[in-house]
Amino acid sequence: MSLPAGSGAETAQDLQARADALRAENAALAAGSHSALASLTTIESRLAQANAELASFRARSRQIRAKREAVGQELHITRGALLAAQKALAERLQKLYEEEQADVLALIIGAGSLDDALSAVETLDLAAEQDENLLESARSASGRLARLRNTLRAKQRELDQLTAARAAAAASLADARAERIRTIASLRAASHSNAGEITALGSRARTLAAARVSPPTPVITAGAPSLPSGPASAGVRSLTVLATGYALPGRTASGRMVGWGVVAVDPSVIPLGSRLAVPGYGMGVAADTGGAIKGARIDLWFPTVSQALTWGSRTVTVAVYPN
Repeated sequence: MSLPAGSGAETAQDLQARADALRAENAALAAGSHSALASLTTIESRLAQANAELASFRARSRQIRAKREAVGQELHITRGALLAAQKALAERLQKLYEEEQADVLALIIGAGSLDDALSAVETLDLAAEQDENLLESARSASGRLARLRNTLRAKQRELDQLTAARAAAAASLADARAERIRTIASLRAASHSNAGEITALGSRARTLAAARVSPPTPVITAGAPSLPSGPASAGVRSLTVLATGYALPGRTASGRMVGWGVVAVDPSVIPLGSRLAVPGYGMGVAADTGGAIKGARIDLWFPTVSQALTWGSRTVTVAVYPN
């Protein structure tokens, strides 16, 4: 019969070894959790920096976009003014030619006096100078605004590229942060589970240790097997074994129902069917096996868990009778 963990086949040493293994595992889990926490701190710092840079790039991009719009509007107005000035100049020249006053000499000859002639010439020069200044100013402003618009467009492209790069970096760091948080949660859950199992193993180990320190003689109820009286027959051999009590219902490996006297053995040490005289227990029959029973170990069946725990695990010298 294969016995589950925590059955009578376990010894305090077995439980202690399992608890020690879990403690070692918890130490490794704690180291992993500490490393993950340190990595998480670094990732969160880098993520905060990436988000700050991303916000800065986006703010600068908004500012440049707004400036581009203002420059575009100003350029539109300046070019409109340039076109208007060119149109006005063309209209004045056309009017002068239509009135046949484009010739300065004609203006002088037609003047009523020298002062009138000089005044007419000065008026023409002043008008021409003003028109030239206005056109030059409009052309200069238009060129300057066009260059500024191109510069702002280039800066906008650069900022868009930087913003996209920082956004991708921030997204990658956010994914790494989420993965570290999941890892830490998993490590802590495993450690918590191990801690609960360590507590349970310690409790069972203390129970078994107490039973071994002062093993009382079990109270055998009616039907318990008794040791044979008289001298041992020929072929009987003595064997010192670790005997552990258990109380599981069902059938044995040989097919018979469990009951008083059913003993689980390692068939390579004690053949199935052998009768055994167990001090403190009585007569038994090797009728069962178990995965945890190897070598000089046997399990003794008891009708109640209380009786099995009272017996615990103890070293006894049994008499093995031939089949």
